[in-house]
Order: sequence, then C-alpha cells, then structure tokens
Amino acid sequence: MKLPLYPILAVASLLAALLFFAGCAAEKPVDAPAIVSVMDSLLDQKEYFRLERQLTLHLPDLSKARRLYYAAILDNAFNRDSDCARRVDSLMGAERGGLSDSLKAKLLRYQGASYFKTGLYRAAAGVDSLLLHDYKTVMDSSTYADIKNDSLIRNALRDVPPQQVSAGTGSEVSWSRDALALIELPIRLHAQSVNAIFDTRANISSITRTFAEKLRLRLLNVRYDEGAGMTGIQFKVGLAVADSLWIGNVLVRNAIFQVMPDSIFYIAPIHFQLNLILGYPIIAGLQEVRLFGDGKMEIPSTAEPGGAHNMFMDRLDPVLRLTSGADTLLFDFDSGAGTTVLYSTYFRLHQAAVQAKGTKKKTSLGGAGGVKTSDTYELPALPLTLGARTVRIDSVTVLTEKITPGERFSGNLGEDFMRQFKLLVINFRYVYVRAE
Repeated sequence: MKLPLYPILAVASLLAALLFFAGCAAEKPVDAPAIVSVMDSLLDQKEYFRLERQLTLHLPDLSKARRLYYAAILDNAFNRDSDCARRVDSLMGAERGGLSDSLKAKLLRYQGASYFKTGLYRAAAGVDSLLLHDYKTVMDSSTYADIKNDSLIRNALRDVPPQQVSAGTGSEVSWSRDALALIELPIRLHAQSVNAIFDTRANISSITRTFAEKLRLRLLNVRYDEGAGMTGIQFKVGLAVADSLWIGNVLVRNAIFQVMPDSIFYIAPIHFQLNLILGYPIIAGLQEVRLFGDGKMEIPSTAEPGGAHNMFMDRLDPVLRLTSGADTLLFDFDSGAGTTVLYSTYFRLHQAAVQAKGTKKKTSLGGAGGVKTSDTYELPALPLTLGARTVRIDSVTVLTEKITPGERFSGNLGEDFMRQFKLLVINFRYVYVRAE
C-alpha cells in the first residue's frame, strides 16, 4: 500500500507528542502480542516508514518499554541521534526490566551507530565494549564479528574530536564526471587541490594510502575488515584523519577517512585508479547539498526543513523510498554507482514479470576490490517516481541471488537515476530527497 507523504518535522513532532502523552498515561504492563509481532516483522524488514505509522496507531497497546524501544530505533533511522541515545539510556536504566537481553543488545547497536554518526567515537566504543562483554550469549557469530570490527574503528578514533563543519554563508562548487561517469568535486587539503568522488553510500570517506601520504593525513594505527557493497568482496583497510579540508568555502575539521590499499581502488577493466571518495560523515555534515545537472553544486548555509518524508538511514547507508507503478520500493541511494541495480528481493517479488520481460544474461559487477560475475536478468526499462517526477531507467540489471545475507531492499539506486533531474536536493539534516 502506498503511504501518504508527510513533512518530516510534522512526523517527528507528532511522534514525540504521542510518546509524551502515552508515557503520562497509566502504564500498560503487557504488550499486545499480535501488534508486537507485526511491528517486529516491519523492523526486521527495515520498513521504518510503516513501523513509524504503526507506532503512532498502537501506542495504547504497548508497554512504555516497547514504545521507547521502537521510538529509539526510528530516531536513529531518521537522524534524530541525540534522541536515540537518550531513549536507549532511559531503557537501560529505569525501564531496563521491560526488555529481553536480545532486544537490549539490538538497541545498544543503534545507540552506538548514533554516537558514531555524531562523532562521539569514545561513547560508541564504550557501547561496543558493553555489547562484547555482557551480551555475547544473545548474539549470533556474524553479529558478534561485526561488533568486534566496529570496535576496532571506534577505539582507534576514541581520541579524535567530533567532525565540525563551518558552512559560513554557504558555497557553490563546480563538479565534473570522471572516467566512470561519477560526480567528482574539488577539495583542498594543505594547499593542495584534488578531486574526490561524491559517494552517498560510502560509509566512511576513503582514500588510497598513496594519496593519504601525499595529502599529509594523520594515519592511525589500526586495521579492520571492509567490504565492497555490490561485489561483497572483503579486504583490510586503515584509518586516517584530515585535521582540516575545504569544499569550496566550507571548512570541515576532523574529517575521518578509510585508508585503502591502492590496488583495491584500481579498476582494471578500464585501467583507472580511484584515489579519493567523499562519503559519510563528511557529506552528511554538509547537512544539505543541491546538485544541478549543469555541473554546479550548492551547499547552503542552513539546511531547509520540510520536503517529502522519503529517506532514512540504515545505520550509515541512506535509503530512499520511491514508487514504480503500484509498488512502493526502498533503494540504497548510491551516487557512487554508475547504474541502478535491482536486488534479488525485487526478483523474488516480481519473478514472473522479470522472466517474461527481461533477458537472461551473466553480468560482471565492478567495485572496490574487483569484479563479481552473477546470473542476472536485464529489464528493458524501469519507471521510478520521486515526488511529482517520474523518470525511466533503461536496461536495468536484476540480480537473482543475494549480495549479503541481510539484504532487505529493492535495489541500489545509481547515477543513471540522479542525472535525469535538473536539480536534486539531498538533505541529511531533515532526511529527504527532492527533485526538479
């Protein structure tokens, strides 16, 4: 069912008000099992928009602990990170008895992600330590390994101050496209000007070791596991800090980077060496960017509230809600990908139509670390609607197997979608994307 679009400030204010009044009401000692089952299923599928609606509808049917539990997760998804951390602290304190250890462990992971997003690395490392020592028995081996890996990152950054962005009166930057047809922006570090790919799905900005040394970044003593989103290839990386860098007239302090082996960023099929990628948290720190199709990007001094309620954060990945005919689809929003790809989730839901309309083929998916060949279908076209604008993407690849075990969304939305608009506003402060 297609859900109505609400301004995000109205939704956040409504949810906060409902939670306040529900907390003042008589405490409900037992949750309604059928409602909890539905909401837990939506949470497992990362259907945060629908979960948000269910929470506002069923507050009287939930205990205070459960209300806070869902609200904290929604706060994390919609970048209300201080609220997320506060609610989790409340649940781990006065409301501690209302949740199982497995639910507490899940909540703590969201709290750690919120601390990381806001640059509170020491606090995030503390959450990881608590999880690893007190909640090991309620986690599967994969989750435990992920937290250990996160702990390496956060402990390496524990003495690094939070990122600071000084937008001043705003800035205008010219962008160009590289050999992969991806957007590149000029940035300045230590009086050196270099181009960086603008990648909304890079969880941490990345740089080759050669460039990190050339630009005199401060290298940290850590190595941890990282993977390429589209290929699933795993490799070891490090960390570095840029004490300051400039994007136009915008100053970014304490910017963190993953340090990649040069070979991982070498795209062998076209003999092209990537060197620098701007990702999270630098892009999010800008709060809002306005990408114009004519090669201009504006960074306003203040992010504009309002806009459609159509984006959320899956930890550090932005996810955009679009419609396609009667379908409502969730996409990883990836300006660092040249083309849009539909995941196996989409294939399973539309298998008959894909097989009837599409052409079966083997496709090589390229990314950091190499290339992976998979059995796919190619759809001749896919209509996608953002707001009042509908565009058509031609020759869309449909994967038939999962890239990762936790795959939930319909696909990965690339540059072939973005470039069809005269203006694309990406707002991390109020969590929406608007197009003209």
